[in-house]
Amino acid sequence: MDLQPSKILIVDDILHNRIALTKVLEPLNNVEVVEADSGNEALKKLLNNDFSVILLDVNMPGMDGYEVANLISSSQAHKHTPIVMLTAHDSSAPDVLRAYEAGAIDYLTKPIESTILLNKVKQFVKISQLQAKTNYLKSERESILEAAGQGVIKFTSEGDIEFINKKACQMLGSVADKIIGSQFNQWFSHMEIEPDYDNLFMFLRKKVHKLGLYQHQIAKLIDINKKTHLVELTCTSPRSQKNYSMIVLFQDISARLEMESELVHLANYDTLTQLANRACFHDNLARAINRSKRLESTVVLLLLDLDRFKQVNDTLGHDVGDELLQGVAKRLTSMLRETDLAARLGGDEFAILIEDSQSSLDAELLAKKVVSLISKPFLIQDKEICIETSIGLSRSVAGKSDKATLLKWADIALYEAKAVGRNCYQLFVPEMSVQAQKQALIQSQLRQIIEQNLLDVHYQGQFCLKENRFVGFEALVRWPKSNFGEIPISPAQFIPIAEQSHLIHELGYQVLHQACGVLQSWQLSTDTQHLTLAVNLSAKQLNAYDFLDRLEHVLCQFDFPLAKLTFELTETAFLEDSEHVQKCMKTLINMGFSLALDDFGTGYSSLNYLQNLPFDIIKIDRCFIQRLGFCHKTTALVKAIITIADAFDMSVVAEGVENQIQLDCIASLGCNKIQGFYFSKPIPKEEIASLISATNINNKKVLSK
Repeated sequence: MDLQPSKILIVDDILHNRIALTKVLEPLNNVEVVEADSGNEALKKLLNNDFSVILLDVNMPGMDGYEVANLISSSQAHKHTPIVMLTAHDSSAPDVLRAYEAGAIDYLTKPIESTILLNKVKQFVKISQLQAKTNYLKSERESILEAAGQGVIKFTSEGDIEFINKKACQMLGSVADKIIGSQFNQWFSHMEIEPDYDNLFMFLRKKVHKLGLYQHQIAKLIDINKKTHLVELTCTSPRSQKNYSMIVLFQDISARLEMESELVHLANYDTLTQLANRACFHDNLARAINRSKRLESTVVLLLLDLDRFKQVNDTLGHDVGDELLQGVAKRLTSMLRETDLAARLGGDEFAILIEDSQSSLDAELLAKKVVSLISKPFLIQDKEICIETSIGLSRSVAGKSDKATLLKWADIALYEAKAVGRNCYQLFVPEMSVQAQKQALIQSQLRQIIEQNLLDVHYQGQFCLKENRFVGFEALVRWPKSNFGEIPISPAQFIPIAEQSHLIHELGYQVLHQACGVLQSWQLSTDTQHLTLAVNLSAKQLNAYDFLDRLEHVLCQFDFPLAKLTFELTETAFLEDSEHVQKCMKTLINMGFSLALDDFGTGYSSLNYLQNLPFDIIKIDRCFIQRLGFCHKTTALVKAIITIADAFDMSVVAEGVENQIQLDCIASLGCNKIQGFYFSKPIPKEEIASLISATNINNKKVLSK
């Protein structure tokens, strides 16, 4: 233990005397010297300090040393403080006697031998520190005993109570004065009658002596009101002699059992939903598979994931999200048998474990009911909240599939359920595993491609009919042709995988980096200075918290007019977090970029986005362009889109124009900007200059005619 410094008070009206005494005491460790220049000042110092020793000068103006010593020794708080009287005058026997009568314990005449004074003070300091340590340990022991969560009683060798702490008094229902002296067996008894040990105290005493220092015993405590409590006794003895005392610690087991029960519950159940947690679920799944081996029964696993739960959390708040999770949990348990198990695996992931399933049809029927029940609106805080769920199912017959396999299959099926449109279920079939392995390979290769910065970017031209030239290009990412398979992977395959694995962030920034390099190079030639370049932004990118920071990091490496760069977004970018997305979009507009709404007309709320979000360009999806010339309804719809764009002062780009019929139709409807194979396939950046030159030459030929 670290003791506080011992304080020494030097009282002398002459400054250099105080300095000299302080110098003498310098060799002492862990001391603090306090000075006073008069008796009154010394008494003031005593009000807020305890001193190991006081060195008190006899001759001082005003109150002399004898008076000061008398006042100190008369006070209750400081009557035991050692006082050493110091004087510069020859002392007589009456002077020394007077000093002792005043309360001094020593009397020294100046000049004082330094070694003598130092050793005297050193002893007083040592005594003071030992006393402080003793007091601390005593206080600490008493505090521990009184603060202990258990009752503590010390018994004599005959079983009489010698000491009892407050906790024990509370449990016995009486005060220490009435309990001390009473017998152990008055308060404690065996749980069951044991003829050989009708005296519980003697039984425990012999047990401690024979078997060891600590012994435990379950017993009944009968308090002062004759109420019985189940307690656990821990008995120990400080000595091994024949007549030794015994210390007993005890506590109410009912409180401990309740706590243990709570801990078991916390370890196995989710605190929010009260469903089984991940650890408990995995334990139960392993046991269910083992039982199915013995009984040759079927185990069915359902993995559930709430669709777009993040949107609820972020827009309505986590308290609403928590209540929604609780509501989902209640609906799940309401449709299960007692033998079934529902669990929350974390976040918005749930699982259902079914044993003794008769057929896959039963499991699919349950999954269908779950999808239907979850899709019904929840009433939370006076709001109707709608949520959907995707479910993956897997089965293990007679324990042939282990836990890891069953979980993997259900996860693959869940992925398929999300891929086909969410709010549905999918039962695992082996073909899914083949597809999952293929996707895993693509994901692994894509990660390597991104890490090695090997992504290819091709550029497809946007031709303006009015200007009769290319006015812009769109950057389109492509799988590299070498080192990663003979046949390149289609963007339709690897981009969704990048979205699922979060590789989309690095993929997007690599495409943007290459596109910015092309834009910068275009500023060096008058033939290309007018060109704009469009880059696609995924929903994941736009919703990332650091999107704008990373965008700025890329842009600071290049020099080109920001108005030449267009960001294309699809409707999915706005479904997760509209507030954050709107903020990002407004920032992009303020920075000078253009924004294009891609695949317009394919979403259910595109018109709403046009009204509320700052788009500059609408891109008509290729699915409409391909039906032009064959479907009157499509022609009317495209015309309406162009009219809407004009009303909102937006330009229009028609995507996927591949033949003369489509070109003539879209031109007749008033759209001037065309993108598609008719004018240009996606080409490497090295071929852009040739495409522009060829267009310019053709234009000159037309003009010369």
